Amino acid sequence: MRIDDERDLHGQLEEAFEAITPRPAPVDGAVRRGRAIRVRRRMAAAAGAAAVVAIGVFAVPSLLHRSAGPAPAAVGPYAVTVQAPGPHSAPGLIASGTIEGKRWQLTEAKPVSGGPPGSSGPIVTASGPAFGGNAASGPALAVDSADPVSFSDSVLTGGPVQVQYGAVRADVTYVAVRLGNGTVLILHPVTVYGVRAVAFAAPVGARVVDAAAYSRHGEIAAAIPFNAPNGVAAFGVWLTPGQHGLARASGRIGSGTANGRAWSVTADLGPWGICIQAPATGITSAFCVPATADLDLNSAATTMTGDGLSVAAGHAPPSAAWVIVNQPDGTTTKVWPVTVGGQKLFAVPLQTGPNPLSWTAYDNSGHVVRWPAG
Repeated sequence: MRIDDERDLHGQLEEAFEAITPRPAPVDGAVRRGRAIRVRRRMAAAAGAAAVVAIGVFAVPSLLHRSAGPAPAAVGPYAVTVQAPGPHSAPGLIASGTIEGKRWQLTEAKPVSGGPPGSSGPIVTASGPAFGGNAASGPALAVDSADPVSFSDSVLTGGPVQVQYGAVRADVTYVAVRLGNGTVLILHPVTVYGVRAVAFAAPVGARVVDAAAYSRHGEIAAAIPFNAPNGVAAFGVWLTPGQHGLARASGRIGSGTANGRAWSVTADLGPWGICIQAPATGITSAFCVPATADLDLNSAATTMTGDGLSVAAGHAPPSAAWVIVNQPDGTTTKVWPVTVGGQKLFAVPLQTGPNPLSWTAYDNSGHVVRWPAG
């Protein structure tokens, strides 16, 4: 299929879905507070450190032919729609739609007076009958990403529904999201309190095949999410047309006992980047770094916390033989990186303390090794 043909096809798809997408009725204002899942990034800054992206051999073809990420637990047949707010929609509405005919909507609260767009304070709330009587709340739209869409920053779950939302770059005119049942959702950005944003909802367990961001001139980039075993999609890397992502691989990068309980961390590599899972912490969703650079920074790590246990994961240089982790409580922990898909990764349980987490890698001769700067 030629690029021009594909663009024409996507234009027809967009018109078709706009034509058949029904406009849902307003949702009742009274909802019960539900559950939100958000995995937060915590990065320890390292002066002068720069990242090196590890490149694999997985090619990203066009939207209609991309190889999908792993499938979550099976979900029955479903029908979903999405719709951008109209000129008379309520303030703060990001998107709305239906799942099996049941309405949902995502709304952001008005920012605190004097606060910049995307500042802390306001929250987004997903509500409606589709959530089974629940509502889910999460942090405000983040504007700190260079990705076309920052789906990686937040995901909400409420009852049987997952909601993906994020800030959108200025050059994005629409986003096409392909689901496992063949549905293609066309997301049109809307400006909400100074931030351009999109959102869509799908059943937990529904496979999200990919998302592609388009400008007026064609495709900007695409993302294949990691569909975690808990049924929630996790977005990581956005790849430009023709750009290669990491080769697919998975493995356990750390395990043991801490605070009287067992812990285990696994890494899944692929076109989505590096996804870290630590179900023993009580966080069943995966955390996928937007680029391998989020783990490559010297002395930086990704942490996941839940149920009284925190673990950290890092990406060591290729020549690293072991890593000394400087714990927040002032102690040190020695770990040995595990090679997964050609990448050296490690994980360690964290001790509580006031100090920032950092680590140093050493080669077999005991010399310090670092990711190159520049």
